[in-house]
Amino acid sequence: MNTSLRVHGRHRLLGGLTLVAALALSACGGGTEPSATATETAQAANGEPVVARVGHFGGTSLWTLAEDSNAVADTLKSVGGSVEWNGPLAPVEASEAAKAGRIDFTSNSVATFFNEADTASPLVAFALSLNNGNNQGIVVRNDAGVSTVADLKGKKVAVSTRGSTGEYVLLAALESAGLKASDVETVYIANPADGVSALAGGDVQALATWDNFLASAQLIKDTTVLTTNAGTKARNWSLFVVTRSFLDANPAAVKGVFDGLVDQAKRIQTDREIERKARLADGQPANLVDIVLGFDPVQVVPIDSALLAQIKEVGEQTVRFGFRDSVPDLTKNYVDVTTLG
Repeated sequence: MNTSLRVHGRHRLLGGLTLVAALALSACGGGTEPSATATETAQAANGEPVVARVGHFGGTSLWTLAEDSNAVADTLKSVGGSVEWNGPLAPVEASEAAKAGRIDFTSNSVATFFNEADTASPLVAFALSLNNGNNQGIVVRNDAGVSTVADLKGKKVAVSTRGSTGEYVLLAALESAGLKASDVETVYIANPADGVSALAGGDVQALATWDNFLASAQLIKDTTVLTTNAGTKARNWSLFVVTRSFLDANPAAVKGVFDGLVDQAKRIQTDREIERKARLADGQPANLVDIVLGFDPVQVVPIDSALLAQIKEVGEQTVRFGFRDSVPDLTKNYVDVTTLG
């Protein structure tokens, strides 16, 4: 996979249902390498200004909103550092870039992070994006004869790749209804945008997905939201992660990034028009933005022992779902950011 990074500026996207396809394509990134190398970043702790290199995904996110508002730049400036924005990147691409030393910060889902969190992962979780889970769920066609999760038995349900957020959403919902994975016909579609198209075309009766893709599925005529993670025990939150080398060399800068994200989340909670304007500027259609703004706004919280116990429950789910053989020892792969600085 190409892990070259695009520094600064993100794609402006076109509207309609083609938005989700544009989001997926724009996430592939491309362009120049960041100017700072891993060695230079480590040397920043010895007197040079710290540069925190953030890799964000395509579309509008807390990272991109913080880029627009300078929320992270301002908190880093207070500790003598600065931020460099890289993207848009696909999630797997961002993880690979971080592990290769090309960026220092990015995001990950809890379920996906378990794949990175085997013994001494090079990525360390330092904060969590917490909401009630109504931004991840299952949308069904009204002509499918499905009114409860139990009615999915024997139906075709599209998800993205194996072990992905989409499959996690589906299996958590099935588990809550006492069903097994074998009770439905799971259709794997690597590009989430194609999953929306499959639902629209009637190739599948249901789609398990998240965020903008969930909103786009709701724009299809004669579809209904069957369930969301708010109604199940699914807790596939988003994590903010930093490379272990950057954390070891620059703990105060990690705390600065965290403080900036917290500030940005509070700004959105206070004024949802901030996010609306950003999404419209990114080319997202107004009717899709209206749905997305109906999702529970996130708050950024540190990972303490109580929250780690809840994250471990997700790990236990992923084992039951066959994503993993065992739950990794997460105590080696997170930091309580409130102890830094």
